[in-house]
Amino acid sequence: MTDHVHHSETEAEHPDTALVESKVNSGWPNLYDILFLIFLAGMLAMVAWVGVLSHEEGIKNEVTKQNGEAWVKWMKANSEARTKDDFEVEACTASTTERKRWGDCFNALLESEKTLKALINPFTKEPVNFVAKCDPKDHESVGGIFLEKLVPTPPGSAIPIVASQLVDIDPIDTKLSLKLTVCDKGGYAIKVDEFEF
Repeated sequence: MTDHVHHSETEAEHPDTALVESKVNSGWPNLYDILFLIFLAGMLAMVAWVGVLSHEEGIKNEVTKQNGEAWVKWMKANSEARTKDDFEVEACTASTTERKRWGDCFNALLESEKTLKALINPFTKEPVNFVAKCDPKDHESVGGIFLEKLVPTPPGSAIPIVASQLVDIDPIDTKLSLKLTVCDKGGYAIKVDEFEF
């Protein structure tokens, strides 16, 4: 009898115990589950967005490299031709009678070669620019082209070749050994090729 009374009192004290248990075991997510799922969905969306941005930046780096390759292709293809008298871009000829300079050749190429003139820096959406060097601290160098002349040093020197920027006043009368590099989205150098012009 006492047991029966005690059991009845327990039920009276906790009338909603069965109800609480049925809520917990219903299988539906509670508030914390819903908040976690929203957070998880947000994180997945953010990861996907970062992936899209990384892909776009990768494409821009690839376009920058292709810009450099276009210049290399033209210069390599015309390396021999420019030593002949009838070369179509006169300012770029390897003349023995008249001093030719890189600045004049560069400007003539932009006027006469539509493929080179049409090249666009994918980061700035402006025409491709030639820079003094690829420099992560200099945002102007991003997407630019860095062209160096490679000059051999005398035999026995500790450094076999000295590299320096090919500037406007540099003579191009004779064959030049060149190195072309492009600057990626961080301003870091990506070597494209070494060749003769």
